[in-house]
Amino acid sequence: MESFNGIVIEDDQTVDQRVDVRNLQVYGNAVFWNEVEADEIEIFGTARFRDFVSCDRIEINGEAVVLDSLLSESVKVGGVLNVSGRFRSDVVVVDGMLSTHGKYNGTNLIVRSRGRLEASRDIKAEKIILNGVAYSGAAFKSETVEIASCEKSEVARIVTTEFKVKYKPRGDVPGIQEGEYLLSAYHIDTLNADIEYVAADTLECENIRVGPGCHIGELIYKKEIEIDDRAIVDRLYRI
Repeated sequence: MESFNGIVIEDDQTVDQRVDVRNLQVYGNAVFWNEVEADEIEIFGTARFRDFVSCDRIEINGEAVVLDSLLSESVKVGGVLNVSGRFRSDVVVVDGMLSTHGKYNGTNLIVRSRGRLEASRDIKAEKIILNGVAYSGAAFKSETVEIASCEKSEVARIVTTEFKVKYKPRGDVPGIQEGEYLLSAYHIDTLNADIEYVAADTLECENIRVGPGCHIGELIYKKEIEIDDRAIVDRLYRI
């Protein structure tokens, strides 16, 4: 497809040629069989990308499926985004639903209070902020992981320098009940931790405050520790 300023798709279309445009907007239902390169992509309807997608900014208010890789400076998910391949973006903001099946690499990953993240492979970012929900059978790897939510998340492994988990009630949802956790994990490896309502089989750190509602199977620390009376630590080791 010849390069020009923009494409607007308002009906059902299948695009066979390579797309190279400044702006791409999809209001209808579109299938792209070849590579798509654009400055800005906006999805208000549904879009299915079968090949590589590269852009400066992509915003999904409808539904988008990327079967190959997605490379973008900025991603905003208000609707549903499913990425099967490699995913790279400086900033990702999730207000809707993001599902990743390949590895994600970026700078800032923000899941807002009504957002949901499902990840099959490792998530790597300089900073991960979770105010909504996350499910991952892989790892979160980041300099900073901050969770402030009232809904339950499950992440198999977390590797970070600064780790904070805080219960933040929200009026439109019931929140966690007694015996439930904001975060459940198999293994957490961090330098400094300040946590509430976390369940972990193993947690390794240098300094930690174990706040109310936590249940840690094995806690290994090096320097300073504080454990709330309402927390449970089965085995405690200082190295």
